[in-house]
Amino acid sequence: MTMPGVREAYDDAAESWRRGPEAVYARLADAMVGVAPVELQDALVLDVGAGTAVAARAALDRGASRAVASDVADGMLRGRPAGIPAVLADAASLPFADRTFDLVTAAFCLGHMADPVAVLREVRRVAPAVVASAFTPGPGHPVKAAVDEVFARHGFTAPPWYQRQKAELEPRVDDPDGLRSLGHAAGFWQVEVRQLEVDAGLESPAAVVAWRTGMAHLAPFVSGLDPALLARARAEAEEAVAPLLPVTISMLVLCGS
Repeated sequence: MTMPGVREAYDDAAESWRRGPEAVYARLADAMVGVAPVELQDALVLDVGAGTAVAARAALDRGASRAVASDVADGMLRGRPAGIPAVLADAASLPFADRTFDLVTAAFCLGHMADPVAVLREVRRVAPAVVASAFTPGPGHPVKAAVDEVFARHGFTAPPWYQRQKAELEPRVDDPDGLRSLGHAAGFWQVEVRQLEVDAGLESPAAVVAWRTGMAHLAPFVSGLDPALLARARAEAEEAVAPLLPVTISMLVLCGS
């Protein structure tokens, strides 16, 4: 089951997400799909926790014959590419028969789940293989903290769902051993966790700030700021991240079959 507050946050952030984070997550999704444990040519793929379906699109680009997007946030799904069908569904209760798909993709969504093992068991029911991503342990690239700190000076505080995610849920998946254990606990026989380094494709401080301010934990606060204050905060954030470029994102990929 998706953690309370997540669906609402992503629905609220959907428009900002498409302007900033989507391009970054498309690169991460392509890298994840590139190490899938099954042949993608002509495969049937389900993208769980799909958001705007960047992983579904990556699978199609790599030869999948059909990809379906599934998420609890309708606002995010509306931003998916034309031609990708979608279902509004929780990842722990998928509306598909056993073995409907050849592969499930799950890009950075297990950390939103109250019970990621239950989700992966449901994934295993509808497909014999999964490829799922998470961040590596630690605070991540320093631009993340730099942007949050600037907006904190202007009144931002992390919402409760995000605080819980960081404190309780993500530590179970943002760790190679923990992620591997989740795969085994869900019943996958072959489980591998790989670490990849991905160029985020962010070529300017403005692009970095658009990425971070479009994230679901920050976007609702940003959208409520007075335009003059927002412009000042953006300028401060761009100045803060400028010395920290380029941005390379370290990610874990669970390959289960």
